[in-house]
Amino acid sequence: MLRRITLSLLAFLAVALTAQAGSIRSIAINVSLDREGSAHFTEVWDINADEGTEWYLVKSNLRNMSLKDFSVSENGVLFENDGEWVVKRSLRQKAGKYGIVHGKDGVELCWGLGSMGDHVFTVRYVITGAVQTLRDSDMLHMQLVSPGLSSRPEKVSVRISAEGVPLTADNCRIWGFGFNGKAELEDGSAVYRSTERFKSKSSVIALLRFEKGIFYSPNALDKDFNDVLEYALEGSSYDKNIALGKEEDDDDFDGWILFAFTMCWSLMSVLLVIIAVKAHYKSILGVPSMKNVDWCRDVPFKGDILEGEFVWRKLMSGAAQDSQLAGAMILRMVERGILSVTRDQNDKVEFHFNDKASFEGLPACYKGLYDMMKEASGADEILQDREFSRWSRSHYRKVSKWCLSTSTDAAKLMQSDSYMSASGKFSEDGKNEARKLVGFNKFLKDFTLIGERTTREVGLWNDYLVFGMIFGIADKVAKELADIDPKVFSETVYADPMTARQIIWMTNRMAHAITNASASAQMKASSGGFGGMTSFGGGGGFSGGGFGGGAR
Repeated sequence: MLRRITLSLLAFLAVALTAQAGSIRSIAINVSLDREGSAHFTEVWDINADEGTEWYLVKSNLRNMSLKDFSVSENGVLFENDGEWVVKRSLRQKAGKYGIVHGKDGVELCWGLGSMGDHVFTVRYVITGAVQTLRDSDMLHMQLVSPGLSSRPEKVSVRISAEGVPLTADNCRIWGFGFNGKAELEDGSAVYRSTERFKSKSSVIALLRFEKGIFYSPNALDKDFNDVLEYALEGSSYDKNIALGKEEDDDDFDGWILFAFTMCWSLMSVLLVIIAVKAHYKSILGVPSMKNVDWCRDVPFKGDILEGEFVWRKLMSGAAQDSQLAGAMILRMVERGILSVTRDQNDKVEFHFNDKASFEGLPACYKGLYDMMKEASGADEILQDREFSRWSRSHYRKVSKWCLSTSTDAAKLMQSDSYMSASGKFSEDGKNEARKLVGFNKFLKDFTLIGERTTREVGLWNDYLVFGMIFGIADKVAKELADIDPKVFSETVYADPMTARQIIWMTNRMAHAITNASASAQMKASSGGFGGMTSFGGGGGFSGGGFGGGAR
């Protein structure tokens, strides 16, 4: 027994720490639903093959549906239809051909690899009756990517559209299961995107609810949609009450063998996490750890806080923290005269708005934050303590939309400055600025230990405070700067030390409110079918799919 466990663990480690057989770089699936409820599939598989003679997809559990019009092409060349597929043939015999293996519960769509190496296959087929007619609505509930593929896909995307009718929140709800990613209603389509590499058990299960009148499918199911949804939600991370509209407003192992098994598994898990973390840092910094970066007094990203916060958040991925970007942006707007700061009769900080100020040269999200703050201030248009926190609780969708806009604006800036490619890969210049960012954080943390105080440094004090806000150490930075020279501090940072500290406290509360509002919006939206995060668990009751596929 122990020998079998040891061999199993060694086999697992060998698989985990070496490259997989071949690879699936990406899967891009486009599904067009016609008025009769048939689904027209176009799938693009970008792969690298180093074993097997063919590639296949599993399409089982079709129920009252049928599959037709299957074809495969590569580089614009259509493969030959071989009819009923014979699996036991050579690589050469299968080259340039495709066919179907029929089984008791479905089919396998197969085609020849032709050769080892890189391939981009385009697969087309139609599933009739994919949209099911329910008593109160219509739905698509189908597994579009099966678990157990020969290689774990690095990236998966699915776009579902309806013939002649844009899919919006007015006529459609969307949920996604089986993988970690996002499900959105976007540009008239339902879109699913993975946010991490697939696990071996990952799949894509789409569940869409349509209003009556879009489809006229003959595939009828005598159920209400909530009957289907309730079953699909079992084991999911979605809020069941919100999803179902119930929300009210707002082996007999010896002990020592089990212990040894657990310890070995834990050690391997830790090892794999360490490898993944080092790879993550290296992709951003060019070095395997932030410990490999020395402190640096140069302001990173030419002082652009949007780029700085974008990269810092990537480096801090997985760490629980409030977004401090709003606070840093407020300081920038105070610096430019867009906002001004006074104290009320209780000596508390309040913000005033300068509608004549220019946002020229600033990304659109600055104006978005300004407008939210102004709306939160009420009729007097003076933003006082806690007003934004109260406002954000009832405007969480607007806050969440703003948070998404900051990421979009930051990514565009990173690309335009050649720090990052459209695919998210950091350039050498981007990695250099990212190292400067980490070094600058260390510099600000050790500010009291550095005796040199030059005129050049004084001119950068506002940048020190703004980036201190991003790093979550603005209060410390403000105290250190004020201790050096309170008068110079007031002239440079546009506020006296006490006012600056109160601004920091107030913006910290705003950051907490923004984080809570955004999280609330995502939970309510995704659980309610308005788009958001997918759930790895759940999704039961789907049609199509199965288990396996890929090279064989």
